[in-house]
Amino acid sequence: MSQHSRTASLLVEIMSGLPDTMMAWTKVHGQQNGFELIEHAVPSPGPGEVLVKTASTSICGTDLHIWLWDEWSKGEVELGTITGHETCGTVVGLGEGVASHSIGDQIAVECHLADWTCPRCLEGNAHICENGSIFGLHSHGAFAPYFTIQSTNARHTPEGLDTAHGSIQDPLGNAIHTLTGGPVDGATIAIHGLGPIGLFAVNAAKALGASKVIAIDWENTYRMDLAKEIGADLVLGKGDDIEAEILAFTEGKGVDNSCEFSGSATALSNAIKSTRMGGYLNILSVYGDTETIVPMNDIVFRYLHLKGINGRKMWSTWDIMHDLLARNTIDVDMIITHRLNWKDFQKGMELTHSGQCGKVVLDF
Repeated sequence: MSQHSRTASLLVEIMSGLPDTMMAWTKVHGQQNGFELIEHAVPSPGPGEVLVKTASTSICGTDLHIWLWDEWSKGEVELGTITGHETCGTVVGLGEGVASHSIGDQIAVECHLADWTCPRCLEGNAHICENGSIFGLHSHGAFAPYFTIQSTNARHTPEGLDTAHGSIQDPLGNAIHTLTGGPVDGATIAIHGLGPIGLFAVNAAKALGASKVIAIDWENTYRMDLAKEIGADLVLGKGDDIEAEILAFTEGKGVDNSCEFSGSATALSNAIKSTRMGGYLNILSVYGDTETIVPMNDIVFRYLHLKGINGRKMWSTWDIMHDLLARNTIDVDMIITHRLNWKDFQKGMELTHSGQCGKVVLDF
């Protein structure tokens, strides 16, 4: 088969007029920041993939880890990688065998890439695929005008959805997955840690019918004030006895459902000790100290349901999220505090590093 024929068989359809090259933010130096805007070829979709023209990509705490070049990121990201994984856009190319999408479809990305054949995938837990990888960490991502992604991971978005809302479905999904590890409707819920995912959790808890939502941070008054604005019934911080205040607010019982987003060992201890007997504790955080001290006797004698959370359920979390967005029963606009041009990536990273923001979105 000639090269031309082989290429034609692999690329079923590509929108005409696409450029050959693009500029993309690339992690090129093994140091803090270490990003440059450099030229890459516009990728071609392989079998089962779609080519997407980026609309918006939001900045994640994971991106900040890579920007800071901490020990975790050094072990996960190869230099030369285009990062960015919280994204959405328009399908402009189809790889061989793709029948689920058409040119012009609006999609958002599920960044956990699964093989769909391992035992975890077959039991319905593809988000923790034994052979999985993460788009934008282990392969090129979406701080670029174009990217390719497996068609199974290109989720169609509700019609007319704002692209900023499309780009934040990864962290919003994290928040919803964490919340739904325990009861939500009619429940009392504590959100420990008010980064963007924690703020989305406050928002989603109210939208999903929680009776009371307690929001806890430490020193970030910007985000604590934001939590009040989006409906938290009680906001606590550094000057408060967190455990005592939560118990007092719940008539001494503790909350039904505690969600830990901060990565603080102190917050984890507070969450354990302020969850009711037989209650639920869901942990999305990653802790810098691998030997984090955990008050295990409190977990045992309080008979807590303890669950580690990773990513989003594929696809029940997305179904809940799309329903909330399509019916306008969740308001994420207050949490999206900054929208910048994608070429202002460095400004966006510095803003994220400062903590004086909610979610930062880069528009293309």
